[in-house]
Amino acid sequence: MLLNIRTDLVTEENISADTCGDITTEKKTVGEIEIEKTEIKSDSAAKRIRKPKGKYCTLRFERLDGISETDALKSALVATLNGLTDVRDNALVVGLGNSDITPDALGPLCVNSVIATRHITENLKRTLGLEKLHRVSCLAPSVLGKTGIEAVDIIKATADAICPEIIIAVDALAANTPKNLCRTVQMTDSGIAPGSGVKNRRAALCKETLGVPVIAIGVPTVIDAGYLSDDLKTDDDMMVTPKEIDLLVSRAADVIARAINMFLQPSLTEDIIESLS
Repeated sequence: MLLNIRTDLVTEENISADTCGDITTEKKTVGEIEIEKTEIKSDSAAKRIRKPKGKYCTLRFERLDGISETDALKSALVATLNGLTDVRDNALVVGLGNSDITPDALGPLCVNSVIATRHITENLKRTLGLEKLHRVSCLAPSVLGKTGIEAVDIIKATADAICPEIIIAVDALAANTPKNLCRTVQMTDSGIAPGSGVKNRRAALCKETLGVPVIAIGVPTVIDAGYLSDDLKTDDDMMVTPKEIDLLVSRAADVIARAINMFLQPSLTEDIIESLS
């Protein structure tokens, strides 16, 4: 067994032994999508399984390179977002990660397809017949190695300037189970600590650091090589990813972006969202 477990997924932590009622789980299946809800209710439980307090929803589905229809997944993502927050107006959508490294490009790719509307004036909304359009801003802060600035500092400065009511952060995650790679979405209202699953933990993005509620959406794209072979367990820095990662990240980013658009702009039809994306 690996001593240093690398995973961002709450469902891969050992929570089965909890008997104190400070962690609850609920599972259900909607069509072909498995949904597991976990709530960490106490500080002691959070410390025990090394995840912040909050609500976590894990969606499992067939890998995206094996399906052609994603409507069910989009609907499940929207429904899950509705269960985590009812705040839609003046949202800041943040795409975390490095666009030059494919397994880490989920966030930047996703925000490229989220509809930014904060710049649209009220007069223009009325002219276009979009009076119910919610304000949305988008940001891809890149990574410390490229900018020299912590992502949390860029996001905090932006949030201080535009005063969003909610932040939705999208990032690639790490898993420790091959079956979860690129066929799982984890959503939580507890925020996110970028890089934690690959031992490059950066400052956490959460209400405590940003002053705004943070919803985190992530897809595991890498796994520690040691989980795949006993021969690799001595290599503490090797991570592996599916060979089809380009397609998988692109499709995941597209589905998540569409779901975010549908959640933030419930007054728009999918056709209108498609035309604006």
